[in-house]
Amino acid sequence: MIIRRTRVWRAALLAAAAAAALAVTGGLISSRATAESPSPTSGKVTLKIGHMEAPDNMNPFIGWSDIVYKIYEVEYLQLVGRDAETWQPTPGLGVAESWELSPDGLTWTFHLNEGLTWHDGEPVTAEDVAFTINYIIDNDMSAFTPTTQFIEKAVAVDPHTVKIICTKPKANLLTATLFVLPEHIWSKISPEDAATKFENPPPVIGAGPFQVVEWKRNNYVRLVANKDFHVGSVGPAKIDELFLVQYQNADTMVQDLKAGRLDAAYGVPPAQYESLENTPGVATAKYTWFNWDYIGFNCYTGKSRGNPVLRDRRFRVALEYAIDREKIVDTAYYGYAIPGYTFLPPGNYRDPDYSWQPPDGVRRDFDPARASQLLDEAGYEMGPNGIRLDEHGKPIVLRLWATTSSSQGQHAAKLIAGWFRQVGVGTKLAVYDDGVYYDAIWAYEGDTFVPDFDMYLWSWDGYHDAGQNFTCFTTSQIENNNEFAWSNKEFDRLDEVQMTTLDPYQRAEVVKQEQQVMYEDAPCIVLAHPYKLEAYRTDKWTGWQRARYGTGPAFVSGNTPYIYQNIEPRTAAESGGGPSSALTLTIVVVAAVAVVAILLVRRARRAHAEEE
Repeated sequence: MIIRRTRVWRAALLAAAAAAALAVTGGLISSRATAESPSPTSGKVTLKIGHMEAPDNMNPFIGWSDIVYKIYEVEYLQLVGRDAETWQPTPGLGVAESWELSPDGLTWTFHLNEGLTWHDGEPVTAEDVAFTINYIIDNDMSAFTPTTQFIEKAVAVDPHTVKIICTKPKANLLTATLFVLPEHIWSKISPEDAATKFENPPPVIGAGPFQVVEWKRNNYVRLVANKDFHVGSVGPAKIDELFLVQYQNADTMVQDLKAGRLDAAYGVPPAQYESLENTPGVATAKYTWFNWDYIGFNCYTGKSRGNPVLRDRRFRVALEYAIDREKIVDTAYYGYAIPGYTFLPPGNYRDPDYSWQPPDGVRRDFDPARASQLLDEAGYEMGPNGIRLDEHGKPIVLRLWATTSSSQGQHAAKLIAGWFRQVGVGTKLAVYDDGVYYDAIWAYEGDTFVPDFDMYLWSWDGYHDAGQNFTCFTTSQIENNNEFAWSNKEFDRLDEVQMTTLDPYQRAEVVKQEQQVMYEDAPCIVLAHPYKLEAYRTDKWTGWQRARYGTGPAFVSGNTPYIYQNIEPRTAAESGGGPSSALTLTIVVVAAVAVVAILLVRRARRAHAEEE
């Protein structure tokens, strides 16, 4: 009997403990994003954001992915900060507290915010600013050479004053992307290593409101809030940790967000976005963000492994008439995009607006008959098998690539291959990862640049400074940012004008002329401006702020590091005046199981008493 009673007592206690553990840990289990997802540090306020893209490198001289730039933007400060609402350069929000320009427009003097420190406690000084700029210039660090164009050198006047001396007036100095780096870290890195193999492993030393402290490739990046951070009126973030969790499957990411295992998701695929719009406690954001999807052509006139027909502007122009953008938007993007013709999406720039759109009569809309006519006029005769012939009588069959990172691009590529075939241009469609793109677009034979591609579909998230997007495609940027290896003298001339025109409204007009020249010469075909799709939980968190007058991102930074600063958990009162529903359920379950346990024990005691 004693054994029996002990078993009943033990069973009751174990049942209560198991139920309590299940109820309590249910919240922990539900916070897991994947089987190997990070565990929040005990007692810390942690925000988890899911995404689909892999961060490629924590070194800003090497990294190129969209998501890794979002990391740079909270890890580092830029020389000039931007207001999250207006997106305009704002004194006090970056390393610089204020600045002035000399009457001749050639010398900028920046006065730095005092009291800024790097994440390792070292002070941020004018020497760091001068080092960053001179390191880029002296070593031709291609990732940022468009930013430093026309800068001769930077000179530290005193610990909090730096002069930037230009050879010509520099219109984009306040708006160009320029992360300030710590000299005491990067001066120890050889320029060759910095440009090719240094990965900048965690803990990364920056001066921004967050610090990268852990990076598990293909899984997550963990950042901790810099609780000593103060820039102007901006203080430290209210959260303690930020996890960027990478997913391989979009459905899993969306389901984890719905279930509360994630707090937000970035890069939601269109097929899953609509369901999130109707999910209680979840808000969504849809916007274009200086981004475009496009077909790039190999235009290089030097030694190249690309098909020579793509050097012919007439051929490239004809291909554009064979593309149905509306069909691509409707089917490849499920309607979550707008047709695109030039780099700059309409409505992304205000006061002034830099975007130019081709008018009727200039715009090359879907017209297969016109495409065929232009190809005929250019001398590309139709061969016996329905494939046009080049000047040597050889069938024109072009390599067309789509990237593994974009299902929309893959869908669009299939459509485009069919349309090109209808006008007599053959294609060999293949899907590759971005690494193959890089190896082929920037291919070499020894030291000789020999691009090895025909045409590819890819995406750009452009710079906030409109003109900087076009500087990337000047002749001087061949072998660097200029993927198409395209050269146009008039475009180069206009780009120098816009880069040296200080009046923003005059500059905008020159940028529009650049867009017209590029559109006319067609080194690429812009297909669409896909919407960036975000979703975030408003039932658990408050303080979300959509940038750019409420039309931009709600949490993923885009050249302002302060978009997370006010996000914090909702209080018990905001959640309904009491504990969260999960906690309430936990209490109820534990109490119920405890009652059952007590009843079982009492019953055992009564049986024992009766037997005695």
